[in-house]
This record gives sequence, C-alpha cells and structure tokens, in this order.
Amino acid sequence: MPFKDSGLERSRATGLAVELQTEVSLGHSLYGTRATAFAHRKDCDDVLFEIALHDKPLAVVHLPWNRGKELDTWLPRTKLFTNWEELVREAMLPDHEDYARADGTYSSHE
Repeated sequence: MPFKDSGLERSRATGLAVELQTEVSLGHSLYGTRATAFAHRKDCDDVLFEIALHDKPLAVVHLPWNRGKELDTWLPRTKLFTNWEELVREAMLPDHEDYARADGTYSSHE
C-alpha cells in the first residue's frame, strides 16, 4: 500500500496539518477547516486528512511544500470523500495498483 499507516508521530501529523493551513488560500475547499493528518503516501507528498465539520470528512491532499499561500484556489490539489468506502474505491485501490506497478511487485491474475 502506498499510504503509510496512522503511525504518524504526533509532531509529524501536526506539522502536516500546519502546512496544509499554510498553503490553502481563501476560496479553497479546506480554507479555515480543522484537519488531522493520519496517513501519508510513501512515494509522494499526498496526505490523508480527516476534516472536522465538513460534509466530506476525508481528504487526500497533495502538499507542494511552497511554505506559503497558493495563488490558485484549487491548489493544493485536493480530493474530498464522503466516507471510507468511497475513499478506498476511488483513491486507495487505484493508487495501490499504480504504486505496485511502479514498484514492480504488481502481478495481474487476468
């Protein structure tokens, strides 16, 4: 699996949440929300956040680490999910297949 589990150290999880708030600007879907990081991809800067008080409480965000507000309101790139089933189906399974192919460990039983 490309996502590293929720074993994020508290300081690392806090740092990822702070970076998210540093990068989102007014107009971004996550602007002003409280987010908790609980997983990140091993192979890129995608982070899985739980979003408090949001109609879609799960978000995968690609943090570009610009150390400042993004000028475009669609950055950082964010995919929102209503529930875990949707997240697994639309993001985690396809990401796992891409990761496994790139890693050379994927084998299809077609």
